[in-house]
Amino acid sequence: MSTPILITGASGQIGRWLLHALLQRALAQPLALALRDPVAQLESLRRWLSARGISDARLALLAAHPYRLEDVAAAQALVRAQRPHTLLHLAARFEWGLDADEARRAQLQATEALWEAQTDPQGHAGRFVALGGYMTQHRPQLDKLGIRPEGPVDWQRIYRRIGGYEASKLETQVHMSALARRLGRPWLCVHPATVCGHSVEGELPAHAALHALCRQLIRGRLQALPGSPRHLLPLVSVDEVAGFLAHLALDPEVRSGDFLLMDPASPPLHDLIRALAASLNVKAPRWALPVALMQRLLRLPGVAAWSGASAEGLDFLIQDPAFDTGPAQALNQRWGLRAAPLAQALAATARFVAGDLSHPPTRPTAA
Repeated sequence: MSTPILITGASGQIGRWLLHALLQRALAQPLALALRDPVAQLESLRRWLSARGISDARLALLAAHPYRLEDVAAAQALVRAQRPHTLLHLAARFEWGLDADEARRAQLQATEALWEAQTDPQGHAGRFVALGGYMTQHRPQLDKLGIRPEGPVDWQRIYRRIGGYEASKLETQVHMSALARRLGRPWLCVHPATVCGHSVEGELPAHAALHALCRQLIRGRLQALPGSPRHLLPLVSVDEVAGFLAHLALDPEVRSGDFLLMDPASPPLHDLIRALAASLNVKAPRWALPVALMQRLLRLPGVAAWSGASAEGLDFLIQDPAFDTGPAQALNQRWGLRAAPLAQALAATARFVAGDLSHPPTRPTAA
């Protein structure tokens, strides 16, 4: 008997809330979790879920299996052994300054290997849901980088320009979309905007962009507002992403497509910083610096470490919000999903980070 759902990255910020959403549903078969440290991470997840109302009977549906992004052969063997109806690939290697070869192995090669393993010996493809990113759907940025639907792409230049993490996400999306078209197989990818904390709990891992931004404000390390009043950091709450993924996992009618998750109430970046500062009861910077100048400053020795910011991270700011959220909105409407107000999620996020800095975290770090 096949496992209905296999999930990579289940211990991460999105993954654990996805498990919470799935276990609240009437599932009868186990969920297979592909984890780097299956024994310790499964126990941690069970404690986390139990603290949020998931019963022991529901927790018994979780089964963990060893998995490493870098071990392509073992990952494929796991998928073929489990034979999942739906595979949700949430795992990724998030790190600034990531080497291009390392980034490709963790993002591109891992995704393609899992996708290929979802096809059985008779050629029948199971459902595969990848987690992309909103910049892969931003046509102005793609044009600026020279990424077009047809024609060659100078990936070496792009990796040098924007860094290994984001370049590998872009290359994965371009490569997998083209491969799926060529082979006539479905490609299904969800593209969240920058993920903020849960709309009630505000929980956020320390590596997340908004956690870093709140830390800079609390510690007085944000000396200037990045960019202009037109710059935007698109946002979405983690519970909105998890709810969408849970419904998608259980809706076999949706087999392909790209779905962009972005809250339309995402404020301009300067307004976002002022709102977070107000929630944190600290002062926001009064002056602004152009993004290009701030990136040059952050590349000076010691500046990034002192400030807690990254030059690569500033590439996620946009001025032209030319996005198509229509396909995701249509599914949300069909499923009857409504997100909590973004302002509520941002206030909860700020409260969580403030408490996180006051009390060293005892929860596990995100995978």
